Amino acid sequence: MKDYGDKLYISHGVVWRTVINQRGSEFVADTPLCLNETCRMVLQNITGGYFCVKCNKIYKQTKRHAEIVMEVRNSWEGFQTFGQPVYSLDLPPTKVIDGSEDENYWVQARISEKQGKRMAVIYFGERIKGKQEKTDYTQTFLDFEDEQLRFDKTNKNVIKVERKK
Repeated sequence: MKDYGDKLYISHGVVWRTVINQRGSEFVADTPLCLNETCRMVLQNITGGYFCVKCNKIYKQTKRHAEIVMEVRNSWEGFQTFGQPVYSLDLPPTKVIDGSEDENYWVQARISEKQGKRMAVIYFGERIKGKQEKTDYTQTFLDFEDEQLRFDKTNKNVIKVERKK
């Protein structure tokens, strides 16, 4: 007995479901389903399309069935990666953090990676007694690849960090 996944996917004008094998691996089934929500019958592969015997409807194909199944499976595999963090295997693994402070200011810098890109993040702010608020310091980002310097607009503007006398 086959166990099916809990989601359906539309591609190439028909519905596809996933199958979970005995080892718990999930993959896209090679048989599409009817697009009609009240039917969802397994479609027959006929020349030039898929045929639903219950609805008597033909869904046209523009490619061979094997090519469509491969495209659907590749798209589904890519869909599974949404929201996952991206790490670069081309860059050497590094973690650089340094900081310094005096009686008026503090600074912390780190080299990190975000979505496979290396960047420097510099935190700079006034020393505050008590709780440090977001408006007391600035975050500056240096993107090495794009050669851009940006700052976080929710923090203090980097230009407005004033010198204490």
